[in-house]
Amino acid sequence: MLSKDAISQLSQLKSSIVSDKTYAEGTVRPTAKRFGFVRLDDGRDAFLNPDQMLRVLPGDRVKVSLTENSKKQLEATLDTLLETPLTTFVGRYVRKGPAHFVEPDLPPFNRWLFIPPHERTNCTEGDLVACELVRHPFKHEGKAQIRVINRIGRPDEIGIEGRYIAAKFNLPSEWSEAALEQSQNIKIDNLDDTNRIDLTQLPLVTIDSEFTRDMDDAVHAVGTGEGWTLTTAIADPSAFIRYGSALDDTARTRGSTLYLLGHPITMLPTELSHDTFSLMPDEVRPALVCEIQVDSSGNITDYRFQQALIKSHHKLSYQAVSDLLDQTEGSDDSYATLPDTVRESLNALRECAAARLNYRREHALVMEDRADYQYWLNDQKKIERIEMRQRNIAQKIVEEAMLATNICAGNLFKEHPNTGLYSGHVGFRPERLEDAKQLTCEHLPEFSAQDLAQLPHFQALFKHLRDQAPQSPELNVLLSLLQRLQQAGSLSAEHQSHFGLGFDAYATVTSPIRRYQDLFNHYALKAILNNHELAVAPSELAEQQQKILIRGRQASRQLEHWLLCQYLAEQVGTVHFGTITGVSPNGINVRLNDIGCDGFVLLSEKGKPRPKFDSRRLQLTTETTVYTLDETIAVKISAVDVDTRRISLELVNPAIAERLQAFEPAP
Repeated sequence: MLSKDAISQLSQLKSSIVSDKTYAEGTVRPTAKRFGFVRLDDGRDAFLNPDQMLRVLPGDRVKVSLTENSKKQLEATLDTLLETPLTTFVGRYVRKGPAHFVEPDLPPFNRWLFIPPHERTNCTEGDLVACELVRHPFKHEGKAQIRVINRIGRPDEIGIEGRYIAAKFNLPSEWSEAALEQSQNIKIDNLDDTNRIDLTQLPLVTIDSEFTRDMDDAVHAVGTGEGWTLTTAIADPSAFIRYGSALDDTARTRGSTLYLLGHPITMLPTELSHDTFSLMPDEVRPALVCEIQVDSSGNITDYRFQQALIKSHHKLSYQAVSDLLDQTEGSDDSYATLPDTVRESLNALRECAAARLNYRREHALVMEDRADYQYWLNDQKKIERIEMRQRNIAQKIVEEAMLATNICAGNLFKEHPNTGLYSGHVGFRPERLEDAKQLTCEHLPEFSAQDLAQLPHFQALFKHLRDQAPQSPELNVLLSLLQRLQQAGSLSAEHQSHFGLGFDAYATVTSPIRRYQDLFNHYALKAILNNHELAVAPSELAEQQQKILIRGRQASRQLEHWLLCQYLAEQVGTVHFGTITGVSPNGINVRLNDIGCDGFVLLSEKGKPRPKFDSRRLQLTTETTVYTLDETIAVKISAVDVDTRRISLELVNPAIAERLQAFEPAP
């Protein structure tokens, strides 16, 4: 038996050993192999050996002790599990002899997780399932246990891709009884129109895709001699949905309508978004109306928001309106009978939009036009064909009207702090601001004294680049580089400029049927108009809604890429022209211009000199060629792995590609 002195000495020795160790916290990052890393909070990576990796899962927050190994690499030893975000996940059901496992969909993590006998279900080999972690491996000798909470289906079932992605991202699929009951009790006839002006005689029209049913904006314009009066009428679901009600809670949880291919998920029940609130032609609807005065130069000189009753006089499509305004042969004959008031409004809308676009080019920033891709699905919910569509004049008319409305909302919220949610963009990522300054100084020394963290200087730089880049390959590369150093847009309860658009204040209000931030901003607008207090501070919503929006975008991208991989698996061997969208030490990412998806060209091959990678300029140099962002090249689809969602491309001589494409049927 140890004496008290011996116990005290051991305790002191243990304390001394602990005090000599260096501790840090970070997040576990697996690899495709058995080892992994901990990304420390200071940005460094610490190696986790295979035995240590058995005790943790992707994304775990851990406390580790740090040492240097014989190779002078930072190595981590697990000390404490601080937090595990991996409570539910999806994957594939597998069996090995009598044992049952799930292979999680958590790339590059490639470990199977065990299902104990009492948690097994009637799933079979290969089923896609949703799972829950019931025992973390940290304190159980690296042995995790899970249970299957839902069988999603077989990989060959119709629509399995949409259901799987919805489960992977935990997207809502059911309506609460309270939300359904509230939805059923909403009737237009019960509208309280006491504070609404009657604008039903104003010949507003909706302009949308021919397939759109949730129409949430209508437009009208008239010339004034000094410019135009632009009127935008926005559907007003807040006339019936109060903040904190069952439907509002549901909409806030969903965040937005997700147009997942073959698997749409609406923010509000379809009977509301497609009928009751939708600005259907010849139906009286409550609306928030913004009347905007635009002078001949395109400047917004005045605006006012009002609560109104409106009526859409016609449901028009982008293509038909564009054909009508451009006097295209073979345009929709039914549009020839449109009333003069509507035709005059469409012409005024075109003139006003052109003036606004010119004004934004001069005083703000205009995004480059990009093609849209229409994916047509067959009865199996697989992509059957793809159409690339350029934006037409009608889409630009609606875009300018909505941008103007959102600018007005942003300015109003700026005058009334702590009311609405701004859509902001604060320019360069803080950690890349110095890189942006150095790159700019090298190519444009005249901008060296400007503070690129300030909107006017940021705007001046990008305006110059977009004006000059078409004539200068060097500046075109600089523009591409600087665009990739910028932060993503975000929601904010505090006034925040939108650097990407060049606006001092911007808040979206034009899609309240489809986006919760817009619905909330309607609550805010009404509070201002009626001198009421908001039921909740916007600061409580900004971060929550931002996370929901990011989740929805990720889900949409992953489903689209999955379906595109299936489609392109039948296109192996075809040639395409594409644009370089990414550069890494091993190769380049290329977006196929006619299809809109990315593949990878491997340029680092065994037995050949390794390409030189310039991480600052994002250039890759081989023995013969320098590859740069936004460069157009010819490629062939060499392989598609649908399971891992990887599209492999090979370089093709452009002249050969031109000849081969002439003999290929269009996708």
